[in-house]
Parts: sequence; C-alpha cells; structure tokens
Amino acid sequence: MAVVIPVADDIRLQDCLDSIKEDVEVVISMNGPTEQIKEITRKSGRRYCELPDRNLGAALDEGIKTAKSERVLLMDSDCVFDPGTINLLFHGLDDHMLAKGRVVFERTGYVSNLVAKAREYTTSDRVSAYKPPLAMRKSIADRMGGYFYDRDIHWVEDSEFDSRVRRFGIPINYLPEATIRHPPLTFFTDLRSAFRYGIGKRIGVEKGLMKGVGNFFCDEFKIGESKGVDAAFYMLAWNTSYTAGWLSQLMFDVYDVRDKIKTDK
Repeated sequence: MAVVIPVADDIRLQDCLDSIKEDVEVVISMNGPTEQIKEITRKSGRRYCELPDRNLGAALDEGIKTAKSERVLLMDSDCVFDPGTINLLFHGLDDHMLAKGRVVFERTGYVSNLVAKAREYTTSDRVSAYKPPLAMRKSIADRMGGYFYDRDIHWVEDSEFDSRVRRFGIPINYLPEATIRHPPLTFFTDLRSAFRYGIGKRIGVEKGLMKGVGNFFCDEFKIGESKGVDAAFYMLAWNTSYTAGWLSQLMFDVYDVRDKIKTDK
C-alpha cells in the first residue's frame, strides 16, 4: 500500500505523516510547494514528486504514478489517520477496485459545527469516490477511461473521478469504521474552498467531462430538514461562493487552461 499525500503549503503535513504507524510506502506529491513543505518532506525521508504549479488534479495523478505499490490510498495533508484505518482500507481492496473510508469533521464551537454539518452534506452523507480517504487499485484506470485524475481540473478533480466511477459501474467498498479526522474549519477557509471548487467544476464543464453548475441551491430544503435551518442558511453562502468561482472561470479563465483545452480537442 502507498499513501499519497498532495501538498502545497500546509504544514499540518507533519501531523498527517506522524499518524501513519503502518509500514507502508508514502508518496508526498508537492505541487508548487513552499520551502517549509520541502523541508518537512526532506526530513521525513519519504518518497516524493514535485510539480512547479499548484494543481490538485495533477498532484494526485503524479503521486499515484510515482507510487510503486499497486494499492494506493489518497489522503489530505490537513487530516490524520485513526489507528487501524490504513490496514482496513488495504484489505478493503482484496475483492474491490475501490475502498472508501469516512471523514470525521472535528468541532470546537458553533462555527466549526455549522461548517462540519455542511461538509457532511456535500461530501459524506452519500457513498462516493471522493477522497480522502480513498483507496484504489492502480489498474482501475484501465476500466474508466485510461487515467486517474484529469490534470486540467485544479479542484473538484475527485468529483470528476466519482462521475466516471458511476458511469462505468465500479462498486465502492464503503468502510465507515475506517476513519480519518479533519481539523475544525472556519467560514473563511470553507468558503474559499467553495470558490475554488466552482472554478474546477467550470473547467470540467469546458472540457466536456462534467455537466451543470454543481451547486446545492435546489437542496436547501433537504439541507434544512437533515442538518438544521442554520446549516441551510450557511449553505446559501457556500453556494453563492461556489457559483462565483464557476462564473470567474467562465469569464476570466482563472488558471489559463482554455487554450490548452481547445488544443487537446
């Protein structure tokens, strides 16, 4: 098993590495890294790859290809593993191509609790091929278009991956007892992420790999029923930020990918 961790500037990478107790291959996929991240990586003695620009889709794709192991576990640099999770996901691939664990969003007060409820709705309340934690056999690429993650989709790359998983009918072995922990989130951090997700979704649409806008405006009543009225109001702000990102890519080509997309076509 190889644990692949994409990272650019998040020094919580060290906590993530410290939570890996198993004797596994670790690949740190640095994309546009800061000097501090390079130093943490160097001192860790782990295998690494480095890309010059910050691009999550490319970092994941390069990290998976760098890994020598056939079984790969995708992790985020700001999360930590609970004991036994890596082993559970490793064996979850014994008779599946994909195994998915559960993210526990930690809470320290009203704000982080509200953001956690929103994150649960958008990422955790249904079984998906979103990472983290997501384990896969590398041979899965042969069954779903010949690639892992699209390198032009800087954000929501896992949403595009998930859409292919569903289109090709690949079952996901969901293991809710395989848990990782995400630190408390602030409004600013989460809304910034929503903006970036909107940009990534628009790039996916422009490439013909994804459809629609992808926000959750139509789900507000469902969110209110399942997560509470305050969560529904917060999701209005989240959806607005997400849609602003989508429109920003439409109008300004934020990551300068449009010409490349046209050339590839």
